Amino acid sequence: MKLIRIIASLLIITVAILAKGAHDDITCLGCHSAHFAMGNKAFAVKNTYNSAINPRTGKSLDGLVASRCLGCHQLEKFGGAGVRPIHLHITHPIGMIPNKKIADVPESMLNDGRMDCISCHEAHPSNDNFMYLRVDTDNGKTIQNFCVICHSVKGDLKAMGIDDISDVKVFSAMDQSAGSTTGSREDIRVHNPTPNYITPLGKIPKNTITPNYLNPPKWIYNPEIDPTRPDVKLEVKKVVEEVVEKVVTKVIEEVKVVEKVIKEAIVEVEKKIEKPLNNTLYEYNQDGYMYIPSDGNSSEEYERIRL
Repeated sequence: MKLIRIIASLLIITVAILAKGAHDDITCLGCHSAHFAMGNKAFAVKNTYNSAINPRTGKSLDGLVASRCLGCHQLEKFGGAGVRPIHLHITHPIGMIPNKKIADVPESMLNDGRMDCISCHEAHPSNDNFMYLRVDTDNGKTIQNFCVICHSVKGDLKAMGIDDISDVKVFSAMDQSAGSTTGSREDIRVHNPTPNYITPLGKIPKNTITPNYLNPPKWIYNPEIDPTRPDVKLEVKKVVEEVVEKVVTKVIEEVKVVEKVIKEAIVEVEKKIEKPLNNTLYEYNQDGYMYIPSDGNSSEEYERIRL
């Protein structure tokens, strides 16, 4: 009897563990960090390999949540933490604009018009669906109920008990005001655009599942400023403009001082010209010459002086 109780207890514990998603164990700090974030939405992880390049398209996944997901779900040699890694060259396409001849993906399930990991998965623990899919598939037994969201003409909706594709309930936890809820594929929200207010001052040396506050990168305390970063460029431009303004102001002040000195010198010269030279009388003739007596006494002998 005691053995039966032990077995029953183990079964209950096993069921409880299996019922809980993998993201429950890493808590919020597995993906986010309040004080040591690596990118917008306070993400604590980001793929470190060539900014997460899609090998099928050669294009960067920056700007997509996928670049964060791949901080964990990618091989270490490709910039991930090696946690249940996927391989972009053989996985469902992401980072591309859907081909309407292949899939009918509503705008509400895209990220800036492109396929993203969050188009299919809602990774928050409030989602208890299989593999964090957005549709309940009875623990993967009715996976077709999920696929027909975008590939409706390829599925037998009638056999699935679906009258209209809009009747399929899609899960989302991205609208705090609405709560964790399900709705039609057109009504749910998979992504909340937010300002990219977090700018790391260095690269992540290596991804781990350890919260960043326990293993912060060295650049947090000794950052190396990248002069090519857009925000740094703006800051440099601002500083340069301030310096130029100060220099111009100083030059203008110096020019005014020089102008004042020149004006005073001109006044002094004019005063001297108005006085008789060598205490003698002088006069101008029509061709612009001034004549003064050569010896200071004679009024008939003059020296010719060109003004």
